[in-house]
Amino acid sequence: MKQDGQTKRLPRPTVDDSDGSWLKIEVDTSALTHNIQELRRLVSPPTRLMAVVKANAYGHGLLLASRAFLAGGADLLGVHSFSEALMLRQDGFDCPVIVLGPVNRQEAVLASQYEVEITVSSLAALGWAAQCDHDLRIHLKVETGVNRQGVTEREIPEVLDVLNSNPQLKLVGVSSHFADIEDTTNHDFARVQMNRFENYHGLLEEAGTGPFETHMTCSAATLLWPSVHGSLARVGISAYGIWPSRETLVSFREVGDVELDLRPALTWKCKISQVREVPAGETVGYGRTWKAMTNSTIAVLPVGYSDGWPRSLGGRGHVLIGGYRAPLVGRICMNLCMVDVTCIPNVAAGDEVVLLGRQGDEVITPENLAGHLGTIAYEVLTLPGETWTRD
Repeated sequence: MKQDGQTKRLPRPTVDDSDGSWLKIEVDTSALTHNIQELRRLVSPPTRLMAVVKANAYGHGLLLASRAFLAGGADLLGVHSFSEALMLRQDGFDCPVIVLGPVNRQEAVLASQYEVEITVSSLAALGWAAQCDHDLRIHLKVETGVNRQGVTEREIPEVLDVLNSNPQLKLVGVSSHFADIEDTTNHDFARVQMNRFENYHGLLEEAGTGPFETHMTCSAATLLWPSVHGSLARVGISAYGIWPSRETLVSFREVGDVELDLRPALTWKCKISQVREVPAGETVGYGRTWKAMTNSTIAVLPVGYSDGWPRSLGGRGHVLIGGYRAPLVGRICMNLCMVDVTCIPNVAAGDEVVLLGRQGDEVITPENLAGHLGTIAYEVLTLPGETWTRD
């Protein structure tokens, strides 16, 4: 800005930002550590316990959650991609790390250099791994019923040929995954899968490829079937304090011989950016989908679907303000949303809002949001994405 031919220097504003940003994720690392300790009680040595930290640790922050899980007694970490494994190694994590998802040729070579174990789930991937000149520890994923990833029984002879021809490939594990253990209290198909998995185990042992670890359990199987943990138990959603499903919780309680205290660790917060009065008869938001039946007070929140706050929550969900539930009104916008705070006393711009988590005696759980959205708690935890700063 210029004034009378001179550059006018504007005074530097005084801003107190000590109370944080408009949007924030908070993670209770003590809860993560506690959850692993609880799960560790169900997994008896020598079975190892894997904490799955894929997808930015289910939205909790890869590095932060990994430290908490190892502190709680996890033996190793599972990631989906090699890039996640590389982040762990570059941050100084020297524990065993297994990549559970696919890797390409270049990543297989790098995995060997960084002492990262990989999962091979197809003949093509096994061929890529065989191009590695250095010793490479691999876990062979076999198909038992998901029909997503895994070699089939008829492909086992070709797998054995590649392994026998490439002594640098060290088969250290055989794995699979359940298709239908969380969605039902009837686990007949899960037992079918276990039988199929045992058949693979027998085929590979007969071929002299052992010894190797066996692992098939997810959180639900770890909770419900201690007898099938194998030599490695994988836990994901339960490590973050969330039951895999209502059916899993019901099945676990039917057994009734163990109590388990899982504690959710993630809180998603924002602050009110504006409070405004809306006269009776006026509408709020795009499409005029909400009308004030009485003189109303509306709080504007600086969070929208570009931040991972789904548009479909408009008119369905709630947030917590001052320890009260405030309903979302109107449509969720790209960067903003509105809530009705008419019945909440003394609401002001800058007040803290809880989108997910606890405030006072009220709580909004991932299951609550999942119910509004017609999805599962897994998806809710990852809604904010990987760009958030975790405190």
